[in-house]
Formats: sequence, structure tokens, C-alpha cells
Amino acid sequence: MERLGVGGFASVWLYRDDELQSDVAVKALADNWAQRLDIRDRFLQEARILRRADSDYVVRVYDVGEAEGTPYFVMSYADRGTVANLLERKGSIGLDRTLAVVTQAGAGLTVLHGQGSIHRDIKPANLLLRTDGPGTRVMVADLGVAKAMLHSSGLTHVVGTPAYMAPEQATGGGVDERADVYALAAVTYQLLTGEVAHAGSLADLAHLEPPAPPSELADLPPEVDDIVLRGLAPDRDERWPDVRSFVNALHAAAPEQAHTLLISPPGRGPATTRDQAPTGSHVLLALVCLAVFVACFAGAWVVTQQVR
Repeated sequence: MERLGVGGFASVWLYRDDELQSDVAVKALADNWAQRLDIRDRFLQEARILRRADSDYVVRVYDVGEAEGTPYFVMSYADRGTVANLLERKGSIGLDRTLAVVTQAGAGLTVLHGQGSIHRDIKPANLLLRTDGPGTRVMVADLGVAKAMLHSSGLTHVVGTPAYMAPEQATGGGVDERADVYALAAVTYQLLTGEVAHAGSLADLAHLEPPAPPSELADLPPEVDDIVLRGLAPDRDERWPDVRSFVNALHAAAPEQAHTLLISPPGRGPATTRDQAPTGSHVLLALVCLAVFVACFAGAWVVTQQVR
């Protein structure tokens, strides 16, 4: 129906799926890269990562294919544009809406990190917006530069966008999920203030200075300053250890916003955006366990009486 965007390696088109009567986005590898086996592999790897994530907060892939030698994959269509479009219209969006955007983006990143992938290019243009009932949902997209964590230490080329790139990415060395923490904090800073945290070049990343506290640029609680600036720490050892910690700290600093935490505490299963009530299967399992306990206890009591 129309071309939605074009980049150095691929273009994205809007198509209409007549069978399902819905719009979809189709990402196609650029013709000049289609014959490069390494680029084709990275393109298909992006589709595999998105497919495995299977999250409401990550763009979903429905199909892959090839047309006249050009690989493509079919994915969710973001009918509300991107967070970059939102910033162009609004400049900044305030704490309440920022929490909503960052929470959902954080949920998507947490899923990706859980399956061993680092995005490494989180920025407003890669956070898509899709209609979700009466509201809007954020979806993490464009994983063309994502790599498995186990292999990231062998990376020898620089990828990312300087305004949102963690300093360690500028060296082309190993990165971990704290690089995505930095990028999400940079997006948060811009959503809150309307200004980028750092406007320098790639070379400037080696000598970063802390940006102005967000509360100096917008009407924000002072507690937000420490949280965002910690996420933007040049030394990754001084940042939040993961996206979960960063987003939950933001919520704790703004309790009047009445948002729930991003996800359950570490080690309690996959990320969600709200507490989950026990399901019927959970209740049934509890009843079965209780029955087994009672039966065992009764049997032990009988044995004890017989011994006596």
C-alpha cells in the first residue's frame, strides 16, 4: 500500500492481508545487500529473535519468505507511528506518559534480555506505537544490530546511534544489557525534558559529562534526577544492573502516578506489566497438594497409632 520507511539495509512497507483482513508491515532486505550472505543471515536472525520473543511489547513476526531473491518478513504494523513521531509533536510528554512508555519498552527489553539478546540501538525511532483497545501500546523494534550476549564480546564493529549509545559501544568492545539500560535512560531523559541527554558525536562518547538534571529542565520530582542520571552513568558498573531495576525505581520515585511495577521480582518468571491473579490451574494444583499432604499426614498418624 505504501512505503513506511527505509534504512541502510532494509525498507519497510505497509501491506494489506486480505485473508486476515488486517494491515501488516513487511520488512525487505535492500537489493544491494541481498547477495551478501552475512547480511542475509543477520536479517533473518532479527526475524528469529522477534519470533522467539513472542511478547506484546516486541514487534511480532508472522512469516518469512523470499521474492525474486529478496528476503523479507511479515510483522506487526504500528498504526500510531513511533515514539520519535510523538516527540516531534509534543516535545516532551510528562512523567505519567513517560512512565507508561518506558514501562512497556522495558517489558519488551526484559524479554529480549531473558532470551540472551541485546538490542544495542534503542532510540525513539525504534519504539513503535500500536493501537491497543482505547489506548496505545509500545513495541520494541528493529533488532538488526542485536547479537547474542554470549557472542557480543567478539564484536569488532561499532553499531548504534550516538545520542543514545552507551560509551562502551564506541570502542567496539563487549557489551551487556547495561548498554540497553543506558539507551532507555537516554530515551527517558528526552521524554521528560524534550532534550537529548548528549548531542555529541561518536568520538565524544569517550569523554561524557553528566547532562543537566531533568528537574532543572522540567517540573519533575527531584528523586527522578538520581534515577535517570544513574542510568546514564558513563561507567556501566555504576548504572542500574538491569532494565527491571531502572523502571521499578522510576515507579517508586513517583508513587502518586499510581502505576504498578514493571515486573515481578527477579527469579519469579517472565515479565508482566501488572500483578497476575492465580489462575484456575494454580488453584487446582494447590488443592491437589493439600489433599496429598492430608493423606500423608493421616497415613503417618495411623502408622504411629499402630506402633503404639
